[in-house]
Amino acid sequence: MVKRRTKKKTRRSRTKGVSVIGLAETYMLTNVATQTLFRTNPIQFLMGDPGLNMRADGKNAISLKEFFRTNQSSGAEYYDTGTVIKRNLQSQWFNGALQMVFIPLGFKLGKNLAKPAITRTNRLLGKSGIGNTVKL
Repeated sequence: MVKRRTKKKTRRSRTKGVSVIGLAETYMLTNVATQTLFRTNPIQFLMGDPGLNMRADGKNAISLKEFFRTNQSSGAEYYDTGTVIKRNLQSQWFNGALQMVFIPLGFKLGKNLAKPAITRTNRLLGKSGIGNTVKL
């Protein structure tokens, strides 16, 4: 007897959820980028801080609002944001590059070492009903 063709059931993909570890890695990389270029953290860069322009150590910090301005004045000193970013990058590029390389490597190593605990935690999150929203 000839074997009949049967339709294969296609697997449906589920929504994976937001990875807390992935969010932490992304925040750390964003922090390195904003520290290297703008001498501020991501929250201060996005929200802007009125006292951010000239810090006590004499180094300029830039927020997103100032980034989109062409020129600005800070007290009696007049500076261009492009010049400030260039100076910040020239003084911080090596440290920023090292961190951009070693942060993902550290997270990869840490995830491999903690894989059994991460798997158990994700299984518990799935059983509690929030596994489709949040992952470790």
